[in-house]
Amino acid sequence: MLRLRLSTVALIAVLAPITLAAQATVDCSKLNAAGDHANMDHAAHMALMKACEAPTVLPTLPGQAAFGAISEVVRLLEADPRTDWSKVNIEALRQHLIDMNEVTMRAEATQRSVPGGFEADVTGGEKTMGAIRRMLGSHTKMLSQGTTYRATATEIPGGVRLTVVAANPRDTTLVTRIRGLGFAGIITEGDHHVRHHLAIAKGDPAAHEH
Repeated sequence: MLRLRLSTVALIAVLAPITLAAQATVDCSKLNAAGDHANMDHAAHMALMKACEAPTVLPTLPGQAAFGAISEVVRLLEADPRTDWSKVNIEALRQHLIDMNEVTMRAEATQRSVPGGFEADVTGGEKTMGAIRRMLGSHTKMLSQGTTYRATATEIPGGVRLTVVAANPRDTTLVTRIRGLGFAGIITEGDHHVRHHLAIAKGDPAAHEH
């Protein structure tokens, strides 16, 4: 029995280099050679294609954040058998992402402390002004629905006056955090953003009310 095992090991040791050499000498040029399709060895041809195919390594980054957000939503809609494609409106989502970019990157904010939190005049050019009013108007409604913040967005020339205070003004830690977050940080608060994006893409009329 021991002799048989040793013989098997020896045989593997002999065949392994031969197998590796055979793999290393695959002639991939044969893939492009002309031949009789009807009489070719299809199994051998498929095996050659498998041996010669380059490893598929694809980038994972979308290259642009809004493109990535839209792509992710589209994949979710495609994976959901309940998606009503007659209502889907990806263009509405794109317009919302444009608003997000305008407010995040182009708005000007002048902030000051008020009892319990902060007040900020958030303004911009005509296009940015519209985005500010749409985004902050809906976001303050969402913030005030919770138990942590009280928020309002009052229209002023060029944009809105955003006021955010702690629901419990005696919570000095929260008040300090609110002021530290400021306008740019407070608009990221809450887990509604991705749900909001999906609702917009699905064509939900209520999506624009939150």
